[in-house]
Amino acid sequence: MPVLISRIAGWPRRAMHWLCGGRADYAGFQRRKFTPAHRARRMLCLFVWSGAAILMPLCPSPGCVLILILIATFVSFSLLDEQA
Repeated sequence: MPVLISRIAGWPRRAMHWLCGGRADYAGFQRRKFTPAHRARRMLCLFVWSGAAILMPLCPSPGCVLILILIATFVSFSLLDEQA
């Protein structure tokens, strides 16, 4: 059964490799994901989302939660942008 689950869970990645396999920018993106700087920025994104998750119970109104989610998303996109 675990083999079936791993095959099912891996189909989005296989589909992306099939669709974008020949593109130079996709190959550059795949190489960039394994650099130490990118891994450090991903860890920083994890801290941003952890901080947002800690703040959410303090202000449980839907508007406050939505604002925290939008801010965390914006900061994560800003951190992971390859032009930065």
